[in-house]
Amino acid sequence: PPRNCTGVRELEKRLSGPRPKQPMGFPNLSHPSPLPSLSPSWLPLSLPPSPSSSSPSALTTALGSPGEAAASCHPASSPIVSALLAPVLGMEFVLGLVGNSLAFFIFCLRTRPWTSNTVFLVSLVVADFLLILNLPLRVDYYFFHEIWRFGDTACKVNLFMIATNRTASVVFLTAVALNRYLKVAWPHHALSRASAGGTARVAGGLWGALLLLNGHLLLTTHSSRSCLSYQLGTRPSASLSWHQALFVVEFFLPLALILFAIVSITRTIRRRGLDGQAGPRRAVRVLAAVVGVYTVCFLPSVAFGVASVVAFRLRACHALDICSQLFHGSLAFTYLNSVLDPVLYCFSSPSFFRQGRALLGLTQGWQGSDSDKSTYRAWRRARSGKVAATGKLQV
Repeated sequence: PPRNCTGVRELEKRLSGPRPKQPMGFPNLSHPSPLPSLSPSWLPLSLPPSPSSSSPSALTTALGSPGEAAASCHPASSPIVSALLAPVLGMEFVLGLVGNSLAFFIFCLRTRPWTSNTVFLVSLVVADFLLILNLPLRVDYYFFHEIWRFGDTACKVNLFMIATNRTASVVFLTAVALNRYLKVAWPHHALSRASAGGTARVAGGLWGALLLLNGHLLLTTHSSRSCLSYQLGTRPSASLSWHQALFVVEFFLPLALILFAIVSITRTIRRRGLDGQAGPRRAVRVLAAVVGVYTVCFLPSVAFGVASVVAFRLRACHALDICSQLFHGSLAFTYLNSVLDPVLYCFSSPSFFRQGRALLGLTQGWQGSDSDKSTYRAWRRARSGKVAATGKLQV
């Protein structure tokens, strides 16, 4: 009809005329191509994806699995610990080198006759001396803020030498204590009267066992920058687990043996009424000094090491960081044991104290005890008798 045609013409006229402006922020829905307004570039870049589009793998990567959460709890190295360890280890190197060189000279060249106690003391000197010789590389490592500069082979040898001789120092220190126990509690036993040669064979067997116990350190691969025998904050391998177990056992087992020796010697002295004799009283003083040095040098590192393992198992990252730094710093006390051992020799061997004073020029001629003099005179008579017998046979 004509009315409908007129309506159609008015609609076409309105559509062909100018379009009214749209409010800001709203797209023109009558635009022939509205798709550009819905393109990804129109969306904010910081909008997170919707939860429905997140895959399980993406969620695992963001939060971490339980195993990865424990593995990501790594303790950070402390520049303060490195700054303290470098001068402390340097001082221990100087003092230990002087003390153990003097001890080695006295025992090897000035002490006669050699007894079973002398053999164990010489083995202890060798262990301490070899450990001290490896400290300069550790000083360099901490001076450059825990950066190893000498290659993987040198790192393996350095860690092996330090661990082996530290264990040897503990073992022969315990052997000295047990030897004192045998002399007092079982004076007529065959072990108490063992010769120097037989004791040397026992010491050689102990050295062989110590090399085998620490041989795993020669097979462990380290990174190009780090050189540590322990790795706190990581899941330990079989080699690292063995190293940690050995570190704990070599503290508690010798300590138990030394305490047993002290209690047994004290009971023997009281039971036999030997309070007035110098020998048993000196044995108690030696063992008391050994326990004191042993506890001061090794207890801090063992305590902080165990605390670090517990903190890692509990995923307490802050506690792990603190305990690992304390453990790292307390390792300097384990090296201090090799510095203090020459002081123990003065308690264990009166002849060492006499020779040391003479070499340092602190006395014109220090007089030893009557027992020391009688022992030396008996050795001189036995030696002169052997020389005389040899001369008669030659004639």
